[in-house]
Amino acid sequence: MGDSIKWFDLSIGDQIGNVGSEVARAIRRKNKGDKLGAAEFCVHAIEMLSYSKQDPKNVNRKKELSYAQEEILDYIMGDNYYKNDDKSIMKWYDAFL
Repeated sequence: MGDSIKWFDLSIGDQIGNVGSEVARAIRRKNKGDKLGAAEFCVHAIEMLSYSKQDPKNVNRKKELSYAQEEILDYIMGDNYYKNDDKSIMKWYDAFL
């Protein structure tokens, strides 16, 4: 729980900005054909979003954060059911910067 307490000290903007960095790394790895590297960064981003969902100040954002988890998982490691591209995925994260 120690890590999550430090995470909870960050604003939602900082939390999502950090997640966005992991997502950008996952996308770069995906585009280079490095599926394993992309998956590792994707999993880390999803874990970080899980911490954000546990943060009491984000109680009204849980649905939005769950959608973000679902979309990044689908885009990086799935079949891209939602028909995203690099730009559409990053647009949400960039809005918090």
